[in-house]
Amino acid sequence: MTRRAAAALVMVLLATAGCTPSPAAPRDPGKVVLPVKQVEVAGRLYATKSRTLYRFSGAHLVKLLTGVRVKDPAVNTDGSQLAFAQLQEQSSTIGISDARGDNLQTVTPAAGPEGKLWAFAPRFSDDGQRIVYLSDRGKQESNPQNLQPNDLAVFSQDLAGGAARRLIAPIPYTGGDSDPAFRPGANDQLLYTTYLYGGAPLTPVSRLTWMSLRTGARVYLSPDGARNFEPAFSPDGRFLAFVRAGSGSDDLYVMSLASSFSREPQPEPSEAATLLQAGIVSQPVWAPDGSAIAFLMLVNGSFDLFILPVATDAAGSVHATGPAKAVTHGSFLDADSRLAWSP
Repeated sequence: MTRRAAAALVMVLLATAGCTPSPAAPRDPGKVVLPVKQVEVAGRLYATKSRTLYRFSGAHLVKLLTGVRVKDPAVNTDGSQLAFAQLQEQSSTIGISDARGDNLQTVTPAAGPEGKLWAFAPRFSDDGQRIVYLSDRGKQESNPQNLQPNDLAVFSQDLAGGAARRLIAPIPYTGGDSDPAFRPGANDQLLYTTYLYGGAPLTPVSRLTWMSLRTGARVYLSPDGARNFEPAFSPDGRFLAFVRAGSGSDDLYVMSLASSFSREPQPEPSEAATLLQAGIVSQPVWAPDGSAIAFLMLVNGSFDLFILPVATDAAGSVHATGPAKAVTHGSFLDADSRLAWSP
């Protein structure tokens, strides 16, 4: 090769070096992928991918409820029962099964006089005898000429029998409330996310809401204009993990909560919350012993499962004791479906 030819080749290579195509967008592998260095999961941790329920335990991964499209798994205190939303074409119901996914029972109707119904996000009481969940039961008939609100409300139901009871009427045309859960050790207290419009000018906001089931009193735990959601109680009920939306991020925070219901906690407790994990985080849940928080986080285009070790210091604050570890890798888990964790 002549010097001129060699020089020309070098110039071509230099000219094209900055024009390499960008890497292809990540693709869903169609299965749950575990990293080469696996993270062992203490107890049993439940998540969904493509509406299929999976259980992580130790270094093992098991698919449950084959043929059932699942969202929002929940587990009772001793881990013997699962609750979850069963998705159909134009409706969903709450199902209850044992920990293996067997002995499935459906405890909410798929339709009523008002038409087909939706139900999501069940959570057990401490004794496993009641659940709270979201539903659009009682909605008004609606059509394109006469649109009526079709918002999700928080319901309570005794699993031994009896009618479901609506606990909260949602603010119309917001989509309804979300994330209901009994407080561990104090099942006369409920926490959920209220969706509404606030601030000036009015914008969509989400506020953590604390409710006394004895009196019906409710109080916001986050200020007007905030975007806080997906609250998750620690096993002892002392702390609350939640997601706070910021500019281009959904970060994981934790705060403490007074032991007894307070009508006007000021300033709002969420304002003193501690940042645990920055990023695009979703669906936090505590380990049964309170030693870690699991969540989904967006990494390279995929929502994957992570576990963050935490501890409570002498001042009574929760902090991370190490980095979050990836349980899955490039698995595209369902970021809109709750996680559940049992012993």
